[in-house]
Amino acid sequence: MTFQGRVKNGVIVLTNGSSLAEGTLVNIVPAEEVPAPSNLSQGRQGPYPVSNEQREALLGLIGLWKMDQPPDDEEVERIIEEARMKKYG
Repeated sequence: MTFQGRVKNGVIVLTNGSSLAEGTLVNIVPAEEVPAPSNLSQGRQGPYPVSNEQREALLGLIGLWKMDQPPDDEEVERIIEEARMKKYG
């Protein structure tokens, strides 16, 4: 079982309301910090690498939820298939 927490005033405070019984023996391993999400419109990398092609596709999807009639699942699949055909033939 793994718990996450942060050191505060020299004490590890578990996150998400987790708790351990008093006297529980634990091993502490510092985790790597996850970078804060970046702003895609400014072209910066996020917490994981995103290719320019993926970035353009994501930017093209922004705003779909604001449409009066957003595409249903079948329409989304059709759009994806059209994009695949353009890319791979």
